[in-house]
Amino acid sequence: MTNPDPKTIVAFERCPDYEPAAVEAAVRAVLEPLGGMAAFVQPGQTVLLKPNLLTDSPPEDAITTHPEVVRAVIRLVREAGAPCRVSDSPASVIKLERVWERTGMRALCEEEGVELVTLEVGGARTFREKRQVFDVATRVLEADVVINLPKVKTHVLTSLTCGVKNMYGCVPGMRKAGLHKQYFNAADFGRVVAAIYSTVRPALTIADGVVGMTGNGPSSGEVTPMGFVAASADGVALDRCLCDVLGINPRSVPYFSALKRRGVGEQDPGRIALRGVDPSTLLAGPVPLPNTLRSRLVPTWLGRLLAPLLWCRPTFSDACIFCGLCVRTCPAEALAQRKGEKPVLTPSKCIECCCCHEVCPANAIDMQLSPMFERLKARDKCLR
Repeated sequence: MTNPDPKTIVAFERCPDYEPAAVEAAVRAVLEPLGGMAAFVQPGQTVLLKPNLLTDSPPEDAITTHPEVVRAVIRLVREAGAPCRVSDSPASVIKLERVWERTGMRALCEEEGVELVTLEVGGARTFREKRQVFDVATRVLEADVVINLPKVKTHVLTSLTCGVKNMYGCVPGMRKAGLHKQYFNAADFGRVVAAIYSTVRPALTIADGVVGMTGNGPSSGEVTPMGFVAASADGVALDRCLCDVLGINPRSVPYFSALKRRGVGEQDPGRIALRGVDPSTLLAGPVPLPNTLRSRLVPTWLGRLLAPLLWCRPTFSDACIFCGLCVRTCPAEALAQRKGEKPVLTPSKCIECCCCHEVCPANAIDMQLSPMFERLKARDKCLR
């Protein structure tokens, strides 16, 4: 379908809850201004649906894409005449079978008669660029159409995780942790996330914002009813619009500048056409943002110069259940743990990647800012 409007379309539709009929109606509505599913899927094509299945959490925790959003997309793809698979690569230390069960994806796929596959097997292709080297699962690259189904969440490292960041899950298994170790600061990590998104380039992004996560996401934040579904053929444009919805300063999202240099996606609000519900009416007011956001606004050169004074490191509360997931996840091997005790951090080894915070099942990890960052935070409480 030819779009008569040269602007990039991002559509929003209200969806108050996960009642199946309401979700399907909302997904249909956001796709209508984009030409419907038929604009992206042709009969007989192979379609891969990529939800956010970060960890083994139930849908009500708002960490993973809700099964009802995935169900609605499965049915629309089927209407378009194509078979589809549901696939992701969760955090590498989590047992895959537990992820399938707890997130509701196994039950969903059995009910809908679609294949649920891991990206941990089937091989991967290595991409080498001037400043980035990364792997993408072969199953993703072989699909005729990739449909991106992220969850709307704030993120302690990237400020926002949705359309662009969800493609990081196309990197299989432990290779994700390796990238965190290699590209550990926010700016460098943003560049590799941008490279992965640019390589996969999903044909369509449909975001689950019915219930999202704010504050110190992507797994330890606040469950926040948002009441919408959003969609675009351009995941970058969708993320840029979500910054306005959530009150995030786009400068704090490290992959935006890298994508702009690549010429991938649209970030200029003047060149984005909003359709459906006015996104400015979706939320009642500002939402809690990551306590690390201000650190992401410090220029890279200044951050490196002041590294001894500007840092963000994990601390462990009494909610710790001594499971050791954070220790096994840490790509820098900066954590150690004795049986029945909280992990202990070696500060000199910490690369501030927030991986430990991301996988903690007990919300027992907080990212503590250095005293200088805390002073900056106190001086400018309105910085977003």
